[in-house]
Amino acid sequence: MESSAMSWKRLLPLIVVVAAYLCLGALVFQLLEGEPEMQRRKDLRDMIRNFIDNHTCLTGEELNSFIDQISGETEFTQGTLQNKSVSTRWDFTGAFSFVVTVATTIGYGNMAPHTEIGKVIVIAYALIGIPLTFLMLQGLGQQLTLLSNKVNNLKLCSKRPDLNKYLNMVIIILIGVSLLFVGPTFLFMNVEGWRMMDAIYYCFVTLSTIGFGDFIPALSENRFTGRGEAGTIYRIVAYVWILFGLAYVALIISYISGVLVKKAEKVQQMSRAKIENEIKQLQKELVKTKSNIFTLASNVADTVTTGIEGARKSLESELDSNHVIVENLDVPQDRQTRSAQNSPFRHKKQAPGPVELLSYRRKSLS
Repeated sequence: MESSAMSWKRLLPLIVVVAAYLCLGALVFQLLEGEPEMQRRKDLRDMIRNFIDNHTCLTGEELNSFIDQISGETEFTQGTLQNKSVSTRWDFTGAFSFVVTVATTIGYGNMAPHTEIGKVIVIAYALIGIPLTFLMLQGLGQQLTLLSNKVNNLKLCSKRPDLNKYLNMVIIILIGVSLLFVGPTFLFMNVEGWRMMDAIYYCFVTLSTIGFGDFIPALSENRFTGRGEAGTIYRIVAYVWILFGLAYVALIISYISGVLVKKAEKVQQMSRAKIENEIKQLQKELVKTKSNIFTLASNVADTVTTGIEGARKSLESELDSNHVIVENLDVPQDRQTRSAQNSPFRHKKQAPGPVELLSYRRKSLS
């Protein structure tokens, strides 16, 4: 495993390349989307204020049109109603958060390009950024695998290898869950003001790249403006958490998939072995049945042969007995002469057989 894993000498430059690529993308989208959004938001602010000032009684169509205009800018609309200044999400921080969601395929959906050139750049940027990011995450996953293997080789209970294996597995799971779910959950609860279940839910949805977008941290909004280093540290920690979390969750999902595949293969092998055993058993039964049929046929043939031989011997015995009786009969001389002249065997060169002779003599006697 160590020989096939990506070394840190290759992984670190790859991380630098990915980070530089993300920064480049952030600068590009900041330039492309920042100023147009500022103009859209200024127009939206003027529309909201005019709408409120000029419409004391709203019709259904006017209300639907108003809601349609502000539905995609709820947070900005709330800020406008509170007389906050107009700002753009497409500063470097917001743009960097956007390209992270693109490259990692999280895709919260809270930010999207509106300009035509921005949409074209997203397609080209994603085609390069997604494979590059996945290659980096693969390297991180391999390093995490090596780390987990080292933990798995710990001899916490050397006298009981099975128990030692389970203890090491529990340690690996606890470390991963603590660093990637428990710690971030309390961080988001304190910084974002979310409930515990909401924070846990956000962690899983983000690290599994589902990215519903119903909970979004303050990475892409200017909610940390004016907080100085605290906001910067929070964003850096969040981005590092996302990268390592994606690698860890991908590792877990790969492990679960491997277990399921092995289980399916084992079930398939068991089913195949069972079918093969049944076929072999059936073949044995067929061979046994065939042998029984041959034995029965042989016995029947022997019985028939014995019966035919016995009948033949019985018939020969009966014929011999009748021939002796005939030979001992006292027939007059003149009748013997007449019988010889009238005999149907007078024209035969060979002597008649016992059966023919017996039949003739019986007719003569009668």
